[in-house]
Amino acid sequence: MGQNILDLLRREHAKVLAELDELQRKGISDRAELFNQMKNNLLPHMAGEERVFYPRLEEQGLHELVAVSREEHTAIRALIDRLNNISMAREEEWVRAVPELREAMRSHVSREEKLVFPEARQKIDDARLLHIGGRFEEAKGKAHLRPLR
Repeated sequence: MGQNILDLLRREHAKVLAELDELQRKGISDRAELFNQMKNNLLPHMAGEERVFYPRLEEQGLHELVAVSREEHTAIRALIDRLNNISMAREEEWVRAVPELREAMRSHVSREEKLVFPEARQKIDDARLLHIGGRFEEAKGKAHLRPLR
């Protein structure tokens, strides 16, 4: 049986934040692999939210909350692109750039979990939240990632 969309998103939020904490450390030999792993978790997650979860929230009249979440996703993608463009050989510069992405993610996750999720729980019944969870997983599987560097 599928999972409630809110539980799925919370679990994925925690995973990405832990990966970002790890990436901020210096001297990691497998930084490129960890960065690609984080992107492979985060980019489909955001695509799934945008294709499945956010439209359901908009159907419930939560347009402003969704607009802010979409803006945050745009900013997060820009930060990922910035990191993509810094050579892993320039470790000091790379490690200095990670906290900005980490803080943007922490802020986004906090806002979603404290503001968006309670509204979703209030306006969408449990059966529908389960259905949305299944659709979210499908959308993530179909997400087209940009080439990873």
